[in-house]
Amino acid sequence: MDKIKVLFIQEKKVKKGAITISDLIENEVPDTYEFDRVSAKEDIMGKVAELHPQIVFISNGKAYDIFELVRKIKELGSEIVILAMVFTDFGSEREMMDRLTGLGVYKCYTSQLSVDSLIHDMFVSLNME
Repeated sequence: MDKIKVLFIQEKKVKKGAITISDLIENEVPDTYEFDRVSAKEDIMGKVAELHPQIVFISNGKAYDIFELVRKIKELGSEIVILAMVFTDFGSEREMMDRLTGLGVYKCYTSQLSVDSLIHDMFVSLNME
């Protein structure tokens, strides 16, 4: 079976040696996913178009408009599953989640994200469970 391509979009590059969500996922379900990252300083949409990921995980930040990113990704491939991390310092958490879901985000998470529920949601979103 081919690995599932997952792209993480984040505001900043991950520091070398830092433990990431992808490390934790790989620990739980080894050899299932192929992870890549793109930061706000890079060509985000170019990376999405190049990789054709099945899942995109976006952490919202000040460096880009998460709503515009979701729209552009869905235009590029409506089948791409989008998961979003929502931080409360950007306004009403509930309003953001409702708006993102309305744009086609499969699921929104807050700071209480658990790796187990993320893995489960990734499988379910691709009809693998």
